[in-house]
Amino acid sequence: MRRIAGCLVLLIAFSVGISPAAAPDVPANAVAAPFSPGEKITYEVQWNPPWYLFFLPTMHAGEAELSLAGEKRENGQKALQIVFHARSSGTLVKLAGMHIDDRFEYLTEPESFCTLRASKRIIEGKRKREVTVEYLRETGQLHIRETDMAVSPPKVKKDEIKDDVPKCVRDLFSALYYVRRLEFFPGAEHKSLVGDDDKVKEVMSRVGKKEMVRTPGGEFEAWKVDTIALVGGLFKGGGSFKMWLSADERKLPVQFEAKVNIGTVIGKLKTVDN
Repeated sequence: MRRIAGCLVLLIAFSVGISPAAAPDVPANAVAAPFSPGEKITYEVQWNPPWYLFFLPTMHAGEAELSLAGEKRENGQKALQIVFHARSSGTLVKLAGMHIDDRFEYLTEPESFCTLRASKRIIEGKRKREVTVEYLRETGQLHIRETDMAVSPPKVKKDEIKDDVPKCVRDLFSALYYVRRLEFFPGAEHKSLVGDDDKVKEVMSRVGKKEMVRTPGGEFEAWKVDTIALVGGLFKGGGSFKMWLSADERKLPVQFEAKVNIGTVIGKLKTVDN
């Protein structure tokens, strides 16, 4: 169940790679931002059991919400606030007996979408923790602090400085907004540096052909993107990830699909505001 819970948190942002992220400049093929503060996307998430659990039907797993919440100030500079909220519900919760309620917040540079700070509140059953990551770009470092909130008093599990951090690292969701500014065409391959907690890894992806996608929020012509080299423990045992972004100026992430060891998780756009 924890791996399925991880899908609710990580799925959306493993969409596509971006042009090499070592330099924080806006890429030459960038277009005007197809989004603005206030945009909020909600997904309906389902779980398809693996073949050996053929007797189980497709189950409603929960809902995920991604929003570009607004602007803030971080260390004297303007920053965009990105919020991701994942909640479990439905048959799968009853079957697994564990409730998920995770909230992630990121502050990112408005033009480059290089991450400045990440804050996570993770509630997965009895597991409760808070994580903050600050990118110290001037010194090439990051500061991570992780606290176990399930005990009283809360216990700090990690408080470390990591050296040799690239100048521009994008968290999972900042990378998604960044890539929506790029031009797509069949066969395009991209890579990027993506940070998750204190790990920084390269992500590879390929843009495929356009397909028609049906979701609760409507029917879309969308670019299909396959991502192979993924970040995070969810895919340690293998698996693949696919994302469909609308083939219009907005490039909305309208559907995602992740195949893991315990089946397939599918998310479909439910509503979009702004």
